[in-house]
Amino acid sequence: MAWLTQLPPLMFTIISKERSAEINMEVESQHHLTEQQGDGMMQMIKNIITKKVIPGQLLEKLKQEIGLKQEASKALALDLLGRRFLPMQWYIGNVEGLIKDLGGEVEKYVAEARKNYPEVYAPEAKTSPALTQTQTAIKTSDDLGIFHDIDETLTSTKGRAGLLLKLTGLSQEIEVAAKQGKFNETEGAELLRGLDALSYAVNTKDLNPLEIVAIKRKLKSILAKVNG
Repeated sequence: MAWLTQLPPLMFTIISKERSAEINMEVESQHHLTEQQGDGMMQMIKNIITKKVIPGQLLEKLKQEIGLKQEASKALALDLLGRRFLPMQWYIGNVEGLIKDLGGEVEKYVAEARKNYPEVYAPEAKTSPALTQTQTAIKTSDDLGIFHDIDETLTSTKGRAGLLLKLTGLSQEIEVAAKQGKFNETEGAELLRGLDALSYAVNTKDLNPLEIVAIKRKLKSILAKVNG
């Protein structure tokens, strides 16, 4: 399993947790998969973690490679997205949007993910108590360290993974601030869509200089709106 050693430390932590193995078994049992289908599910999980398959392809891949019908594939895709892949979206790309597209309850899955993977959601934990008492400003780019050596960050896999984690933390703070009334519904949704698009761009391999400039410009624009 040499591929595990090539993952960012946080990904390794997520995958190696005993709870992750338990979730795999729970999902396989709840969806009444055969042994062969269960093996196919596990291979699919590995393919998404190693980025051979993107999350957006999951539903079609389940139908094609595991042999489930549309509704069964949709139900399995939702549970895999919500229970296995949601804590990894900082690394593999937007998962919340896919859950919404399939009609899933994002908040339910997020609540479970926070409980099972506190390591991933630690950035929010540091700020939530203050936000529950009174409205406070969202962290600035300096607080988050987003622009620290950003050119170098965007040119390495490890650096991009770290930046994606920070963007995930920022999106969580935006959601909390929107609930507190700092943004109206339209503004909050626009900021989150912008972060989703930015995360996809950051997750691209081998960024060229023009793409790096565009990412920096977009990130500055989002942060200006957040803290404006």
